[in-house]
Amino acid sequence: MRFLYRRPRLDEVSEELNLIMDLMLSKTFVMIDLFWLCLLFTLLLSPVLATVAMSILFFCSSFAVFCSIYLFFFYPYLKKP
Repeated sequence: MRFLYRRPRLDEVSEELNLIMDLMLSKTFVMIDLFWLCLLFTLLLSPVLATVAMSILFFCSSFAVFCSIYLFFFYPYLKKP
């Protein structure tokens, strides 16, 4: 079985890893991830939040805070050549 499996070359593996890293660090992917995490955070805190309007306000504010933290602190360092 070992003779049937050909090990990929190092440059092929490096290209695939670069492609995956570019995808994982893309702005769109991070924003979608932040959206789902804020939604999960809001749903887990729903027993504490009094009304639906308070939940929506909490979701919007937490999404805005986390997006601004990402855009102001982490995004400029990731885009440096």
